Amino acid sequence: MQYIVDLCFGRKRRLGRILLPPDGSWPLIAHASRAHTVKHVYDQPAYALVRDSLTFEETERGPSANKYVADLLYQRAPTDEIYAAIRNHRIMKKKAIAAVAGDSYIPNSSTIGFGGATDSAATAPSGMAMSDNAETEKHEVSQLLLDSMAQRIEHIVRYIQSQCDFESLLNERKLNENSDPTMIVPRNIQYWEYMNEVADQLYYFVLFDAISYKDVHERFYATVFPKDSDIHPGSEARKDNSYIWLLLQLFHIEKVSVGPIRQDLAGDEDLLDQMLQMYNEQQIVSKDAFYLRDLALQATMTHQQGNIRDNQGFKFRHPRMAVVMPFAPVVYQLQQEFGRQFKDENYEQFDGNDICSVMKTATVSQFRQFAVPNSLYTYLVPPKESIKRLQNDSTTYLEGGNIGYRLLDYTNVGGKHRLLQLVYKMMLAHELGPQFQFDGKQPSVREGITCVSPHIVDTVYRLLYNAPYSNELMMKEVLEKLRRCDKVMATGNARFSPATLRWLYTIYQLMNCRLLRFFKYYAHASHLVHHLRHSLVHTAHRQLYSSLECFALCLVNLQHDVGFLQALMNPAYHGIPLTPHPSAIGAAVARSIAYLKPKDAWFECAMLSRNAVMVISRIAIMRGLGDVPGLSLADCLDSLSPQPQYWAPSVLRYLPRLARAYYAKNPRVPKGPQPSVSAAAIRQLIEGRPVHSVMLLAQPNPQAEAGLLAFYAEAKRQPLFLFVVWVLLERLTATHASADDSKGEDGTPPKDGPVLPAMMLVVVRRVLLSFPVSQMSTYTSSLIDFVVGCEAERGLAEPSAATTQLLDDVMFKYHLLHHEHVVFALTRGEHDLRTDRMRLALTRFVLLESPSFTERLNEWHRLDFQGRYWADYRHWAKQETYLTKFPEFFEHEGHLAASNVVLDPPPALSLPIYYENRMVRLLPVLEFALGRLIEAENRVLLRAVLDRMGILYRLHQVPLTTLMNTLFVYFNAPTLHDAAVMRSLSLSLLDMTQQNFSREFELFVRGELSDAGSIDAKYICRMMVRITRAITRHLGKPESDKLPEVHYREIPNPILLCLTECVVELLTWWCLDNSARSSARLYSHSAAAEGEGADGSGRARGPLPSTEPEFRAEEDDGQKRAAEWPLARQWLDIVMDPAKRPECAAGISGASCIHSTGVLANVLPDELMAFPYVRYLADIVLHEPMLQTISGPKRYFSFAEFSRASGKYQQQLQQHQQQQQQAAGGTPFAATTVFNSFEHNRIHGMANRPNTYLTLLHGILHYGGTGTFSALGETIHALAASGELCSDVQLLYLCATVGPALYRLVDHDALYVQILGDLVLIMAQICPRVTTLVDTYTTTDALEQAVDFFCFVKDQFDPGRAAWRRIAPHISALPSLLRYQLQCIVDQ
Repeated sequence: MQYIVDLCFGRKRRLGRILLPPDGSWPLIAHASRAHTVKHVYDQPAYALVRDSLTFEETERGPSANKYVADLLYQRAPTDEIYAAIRNHRIMKKKAIAAVAGDSYIPNSSTIGFGGATDSAATAPSGMAMSDNAETEKHEVSQLLLDSMAQRIEHIVRYIQSQCDFESLLNERKLNENSDPTMIVPRNIQYWEYMNEVADQLYYFVLFDAISYKDVHERFYATVFPKDSDIHPGSEARKDNSYIWLLLQLFHIEKVSVGPIRQDLAGDEDLLDQMLQMYNEQQIVSKDAFYLRDLALQATMTHQQGNIRDNQGFKFRHPRMAVVMPFAPVVYQLQQEFGRQFKDENYEQFDGNDICSVMKTATVSQFRQFAVPNSLYTYLVPPKESIKRLQNDSTTYLEGGNIGYRLLDYTNVGGKHRLLQLVYKMMLAHELGPQFQFDGKQPSVREGITCVSPHIVDTVYRLLYNAPYSNELMMKEVLEKLRRCDKVMATGNARFSPATLRWLYTIYQLMNCRLLRFFKYYAHASHLVHHLRHSLVHTAHRQLYSSLECFALCLVNLQHDVGFLQALMNPAYHGIPLTPHPSAIGAAVARSIAYLKPKDAWFECAMLSRNAVMVISRIAIMRGLGDVPGLSLADCLDSLSPQPQYWAPSVLRYLPRLARAYYAKNPRVPKGPQPSVSAAAIRQLIEGRPVHSVMLLAQPNPQAEAGLLAFYAEAKRQPLFLFVVWVLLERLTATHASADDSKGEDGTPPKDGPVLPAMMLVVVRRVLLSFPVSQMSTYTSSLIDFVVGCEAERGLAEPSAATTQLLDDVMFKYHLLHHEHVVFALTRGEHDLRTDRMRLALTRFVLLESPSFTERLNEWHRLDFQGRYWADYRHWAKQETYLTKFPEFFEHEGHLAASNVVLDPPPALSLPIYYENRMVRLLPVLEFALGRLIEAENRVLLRAVLDRMGILYRLHQVPLTTLMNTLFVYFNAPTLHDAAVMRSLSLSLLDMTQQNFSREFELFVRGELSDAGSIDAKYICRMMVRITRAITRHLGKPESDKLPEVHYREIPNPILLCLTECVVELLTWWCLDNSARSSARLYSHSAAAEGEGADGSGRARGPLPSTEPEFRAEEDDGQKRAAEWPLARQWLDIVMDPAKRPECAAGISGASCIHSTGVLANVLPDELMAFPYVRYLADIVLHEPMLQTISGPKRYFSFAEFSRASGKYQQQLQQHQQQQQQAAGGTPFAATTVFNSFEHNRIHGMANRPNTYLTLLHGILHYGGTGTFSALGETIHALAASGELCSDVQLLYLCATVGPALYRLVDHDALYVQILGDLVLIMAQICPRVTTLVDTYTTTDALEQAVDFFCFVKDQFDPGRAAWRRIAPHISALPSLLRYQLQCIVDQ
């Protein structure tokens, strides 16, 4: 029996090495990993059956909940994502344990139980025990979070210690430049950002009972003094005051301070004694001393002074107080200085300019519970009245100070939490408006103060950025309030109070202009569109709608994952859970969602719906939809607007194939651009309807005005009104021009324009205000089409000067149209801009030549708005200056207000403007227009717009992501294959001082490098090292000290930031490499303008793809060019060669470099790396000598013969196998190292190319989508069709490429069955070529494992009898015994 057990275990072990990858230590990357990456192959129930047969060395490279949480904490992932990862991992573990238990032999006397049952540990593999009890689960989660946090903190502390000099003494005569005798600040202060970050995370988990204070304290003490001895030999080296500083942060949590701390001080004082033992007295007198950290113990004593018993005998009970007390006077001195300055109203310490003053105040915040946050609030909201106005007398605020962002960064976490609570409760949470407390009275609304100070709003976003964990619950509450307001909007007759309207407008501005970076990687970002859905339709207040519309554009532009598409198809959404312990979100519950198309369209605004189409298409291109079964792209597109829009061929060319198929096959989609109304028809309408004459009267005529309003009350007539107004304005302009003797010689009309009838704009305003505000972008588009048609009727190829001047007046003088709506109308994608000279000329005018817009843009340049807005203390002053010169108008009243005309209807409530203006609202529309300009293939216009508008992108909150998205979608666009265009694109969108690009890329942007010729192996190795360090949680010194603070960077996740910057660089080199080949594909606008096309008609020199076959042919050509990209080939060559990989030089070992390539390949377009690397499988299989060997022969095992004569039969098997091996001249399995653990091969000097490639391939497949599986299936199918395989090891190698991905392939029936059929076909092809198959009863090691592989497939991932029937013809071609074995497996 033991022989049978050993035989089965050996086969199970060999099967496990085929089914599991050589190395599965893939990091979980927040916001970049796909849903399936949380469900690791090692956790799958089916694979758990073979895990116990592998060694610890082979399985330790797999996942664990601890690794997942540690990865997410390092990447600053939201807490909801962390809890979701824990829950998903728990679910998979429970399923795996159940699977193992179900396949295990259990004696009758034993019972199986989970979550406390004594036999469960015996039946589950090591490390897989999980519980079902809720309390036990909570304890397990707490322990998991504690382990991950302690590991992360210790890593940071050790890193800071390695970068600091704590051995050399501080020479007080040579203090650091930022220090003074009472506050020592180190030179490398930037390292403390890591400590501020983990302090916020730890504070959150302790505040909400995820971790207890005592557990944290004990873990820190055990880190310094391991439990194996009270005084560890290395304890002195492990001491660090950072641990005490972190514990002090938790003292500001009330339940900690009055709980374990007070109890300890009233008792044995053990916790305090341990803190004294952990204290490192050397640090405070060292060269890199930092008083904020090193005075933590002294601050602790001051903070708890009231709870310490018997102060006189304290130092006798704790002798180590002797090394602490010499610096205690510093704490007292700082306290006195802070109180004196605050009493004297000397608030310079709060502006954050002097880092030394910042540290003094931050130190005081540690030992005075609420002194600093309360003082900061008093500085923001002073007790004395000093009322100032924002834009007018109805928007007033109490003038207060502006707190420096540095002070907020270094203030105690509890102080930040307290300050935000005060601000929110008093200023932003009350339905009646901001509350004030003067003269000791109760907080109440103050008459004459309607709004909050701009500096208060600034403080809110700064606090949210530098303490995102501890303040997250407040953000959830704000979002839930917005959702409730949106539900009220759904009634269609909502009437909000003025205070509520001001609150809504303030919050929308805050989110739109300051919190987009916060929301981009927020756990619930994809569902935030539910929080403003009804408001976008039913909001009647036009100023509020303008902010809503802009925020909706920006919010949709932020989306980067299929979760957004799921949100669109999830009408049952019920808001964000207001709890610090959320239930699982994302992949674990996505499959249970019934995707339903909503009854009503998401957007009535054409601009919003078209923008959403572009975003959904981008997500489909970049992320794919194959990982979300049941989700239909067609349903998502169909739900966006009541009527699907037509898209020009130039736009369809860059949409995904599924989107193109939807627009081609959907009968509701128009077949072309909507025809515009002719000018003659409008003139006839004016003459046929006398009600229009009311606009030309000098005196009001209420009856005629009522008739005009009634005529345009019908929705289908409303677009015509703007046509009528345009024609009337043209007439007045022509009349004025002919009567004006000052007309210029060049034919341009006078700059002051015509004198309009007094009542015209009054009537026009009244009619326009009766139109739905959500339809104004649609009506503007119709007007632009009408203007273009009028110019075409006049026989003009480009707009006349009179037309452009009138358009400028309509936008900026009469305020009838919004500038951003006009830009959208010209670039909305309905017309092919490659051949539309008129629209291109109008686009150039409204963005570059409009006199009024140019004046505003010049003023914007002069004011010099900074990209680092959190550090720009003059931002509000600049905004105020700009709005004073160019005030905002939302109800077409601008010209009338200047004329002192009484407005009827009167203007709506004026809302406070803090951040928004025309320029800010133009930015998301400009981002949309950027894609159309690239599609237009007019490099000259594109460069001019980018160079001119670059100043606006300073306020873009995600410019790096926008650049990456643009390059990703248009990486094959010939427009971008030009060095000058790429340089303009990079300079316009990026603030290079906020990024950490390579030296080569910076040289290119500065114009010192013109092509990708200098990109060599050294550059690739540096980039590989950078990515590898990021994914291995390496803490390194930033290459530039000028980078922003970590929490203010565009992407807080260090891995994602690194990958995004690398993708931008690589796509830039790709575009430069293709510049020569793309010149023939580029449409020649100059030739078209001059009539010098190939056919003499002025058309393009290059082709104009306009049909689906042409689009696909162009895509195929792009894939061929991508497969030949030299940089990708060179990268692969470095990865495959251990001598070239930068492992030793970078201090990086293991498979990290290979995994970094797998990650990078899936954040680049698949055509550039993922597909070529997957297809490289054919080269490995066909040309690697190790795979061309034949494995050792093996005798079939027969249970019948073994049962008759087991000992004799066993000897016969061994003798037969030895004889066959000697005859074959081979080893039992010469290619064993191919399927070894990658780490095992590397350590023992057995590294080989097939094993390395297998590690790389599974990294690519792990992070990739279904597209990579399609490429894998195509490659295996090509190998099967070629008939070139000759070795059973080649077959086994192909099984190893598929084995770890079976759990994902099974969801794609056609591809799965095709791959299985190809593998059986390959088996049939190679069997006649295997010389060791000398008789019917002989097989080989590799063929035996292949049969076991198919047995596993049938048992765990059975595709069904119909699928096996399709494979049956291949099975029938096998040798008789193999055929019999596989047929038995299939027929089970």
